[in-house]
Amino acid sequence: MTDLSLRDETRVLARLAWPIVVTNLGWMLLGTIDTVMLGWLSKEALAASLQGNVWVSLTQVAAMGVLMGMDPLLTQGHGAGDGRRVGLTLQRGLVLAFLLALPLTLSRFVTGDVLEAFRVLAVRFGGPDAAASFDPRIAVDAQRYAIALAPGELFFLVYIAQRQYLQGRGIVKPALIVTVLAVILNAGLNYLLIFTLGYGIVGAGVATAITRAALAVGLGVAILRFGLHAGAWVPWSRAALRGLGELLRYGLPVGAHFALEVGAFQFTVLLAGLLGVVATAAHGIAINIASLTFMVPLGVSLAAATRVGHLVGERRYEAAQRSAWLSLAMGVGAMAIAAALLLVLREPITLLYIRDPAVVTLAASVLPIAAAFQVVDGFQVVGGGVLRGMGRTLPPAVFNFVAWYLLALPLAWHWGVRGTHGLHGVWWALAIGLAAIAALLALWIQRFGPRSLANADSESG
Repeated sequence: MTDLSLRDETRVLARLAWPIVVTNLGWMLLGTIDTVMLGWLSKEALAASLQGNVWVSLTQVAAMGVLMGMDPLLTQGHGAGDGRRVGLTLQRGLVLAFLLALPLTLSRFVTGDVLEAFRVLAVRFGGPDAAASFDPRIAVDAQRYAIALAPGELFFLVYIAQRQYLQGRGIVKPALIVTVLAVILNAGLNYLLIFTLGYGIVGAGVATAITRAALAVGLGVAILRFGLHAGAWVPWSRAALRGLGELLRYGLPVGAHFALEVGAFQFTVLLAGLLGVVATAAHGIAINIASLTFMVPLGVSLAAATRVGHLVGERRYEAAQRSAWLSLAMGVGAMAIAAALLLVLREPITLLYIRDPAVVTLAASVLPIAAAFQVVDGFQVVGGGVLRGMGRTLPPAVFNFVAWYLLALPLAWHWGVRGTHGLHGVWWALAIGLAAIAALLALWIQRFGPRSLANADSESG
């Protein structure tokens, strides 16, 4: 099969990426709506939701990452024309979603204990003054918010399994449509439950749980109604259970990768909590804004995983290598634009979240640091997608452990909490961590990228 020209390959990637980007933005907006509306309610409610989401996000993305071990199996199976393998992978993903849902749901009920454990560690290592600004009322509200989210966890995982199945086959628009409708539903439910009915932070959690249920049901109905499983489905059998080991072999490193990365960012929310309510709110707003821009290269990353996986399944390794570098260039280019926007619009964007002058000033002052690491952030997330498409899911987990837990987080503690740089020190540490991961991935893809699979293929053949 003749390889596509650079222009045509760009079009293929763009066609895959843009619906995923919009879908991811929609997914992120579900959390942003909570953040914005709770910011309208009070900075204390905003801080409580942010601290609650430290534990919620960490456990949720770990479970999601395990399910994303489906990616190489789906994309390479689709590329090889093996519909049975693709259908079985969906079934195994759904089984795994149900198995993961129980511990994920139960974890919501220990959110307050996790926050208290961090406060105790802060007292031990930073002294009583380091934890003085931990408001116990905020921890209580964080627990209430997390428990309100609990009923939506199974639906969240089922949605992820369905989305990865369609995405692995190159079908990306149904998830986009369902997510856009979910954003509208979430906004209405949030306003109703937070303000009209007066449930406050608990209302935000309930609204999000209902929305996640709507996402899973809506995408499932779309798959069945429009026959999106045609050509990639088999009747349910015990084979769905026998293959869980293979799925876990790919998925556990992805889950570890996501947990390490998101855990690092969420840990900085707790560090910001040691700096006071204003710092917590400002940090959370800046993280949320940076997370919105992150959705663009994340979409490119998911598109890269799909495209590289398809090409590897077709044994077109040189084409896969070229697609990998092109995907990385697209991610970097998108984030360069995002960096410029963050610099120019940092204060107007911050004002959308909250009107408290102290919070606005502090949040706007750290956004230039976020702008500084946009490019390396785009590179590292797309690099992770390339390796998932190859089925090489362990290296990103190792790189994230080294960069975050041996380098960035110790610097964040030293500069931000123990030093004099405060929240700005925390953000510069984040920038250094992302740059380290990007450098490691660049070296790895150059040496062990898709092209290297040709040698292994010829040796096995």
